[in-house]
Amino acid sequence: MRVVVTADDLGLSPGVTRGILEAHRRGVVRSASLMVTFASAAEAAALARAQPDLEVGLHIDLVGGSPVSDPAAVPSLCDSEGRFLGLAELTRRLVTGRVRPADLAAEVRAQAALARSWGLAVLAWDSHRHVHLLPPVALVVGRVARDEGVRWIRRARPPRLWSGPKQAALRVATFASAPAYRGIAGNRWYVDITSERPRHDAAGIALLAAYGGLGEIAGHPGYVDEALKAADTLVAERHHDLRLLTDPLLRRALGSEAVRWRVL
Repeated sequence: MRVVVTADDLGLSPGVTRGILEAHRRGVVRSASLMVTFASAAEAAALARAQPDLEVGLHIDLVGGSPVSDPAAVPSLCDSEGRFLGLAELTRRLVTGRVRPADLAAEVRAQAALARSWGLAVLAWDSHRHVHLLPPVALVVGRVARDEGVRWIRRARPPRLWSGPKQAALRVATFASAPAYRGIAGNRWYVDITSERPRHDAAGIALLAAYGGLGEIAGHPGYVDEALKAADTLVAERHHDLRLLTDPLLRRALGSEAVRWRVL
């Protein structure tokens, strides 16, 4: 039984970072995905570097914060105030061909370079709101990932044939983006414990690891602070995920050998 347990949104806010590090030190999280597009990201990177058993990858952001690049250099990704578009507007622009692939490539490269400048290798990539699975984005991210030596790309195929409309959409997106990521390792199945309904308890999460093949269980642990409330709509669920991922029952069930890094 082998599984990856990842905490997303490292660097989104100080409270989120604190929760993720606690879920690592006291719980089952061994991997985290860093967002470099928020003010607290540099501090989060420094705190993560002090945890030698925590593997940190890149959480590509195209719909949350502000670009690392000069907004004038990536205009098809930004609104009139120089911030990223929301997911709905980005999707509309992608469908109508109004996002320049060169803008996507430049911004993804800039985010990876910034994370590396903070001392993190970021060899595992995923994304905020799963935008890397949108086929026009995947074509660019796949090419950039190969250039950057990335060794893991998250897929989001649920282990069950039907577990809800969001999971069905992620299954389709994973299938559609698969050619772009061919040859780059990744997980066989994926469960986001934050959005699963009904919500899992600790025993239910432990049972997920029994699915065949290497899977990834992702969560969004954190403490709620004002920076989080200003930046993201996912708020109340953060403490619930933290409680689950630090549950002693889950640690005992998975043991010390079941949870592995994405990049060994």
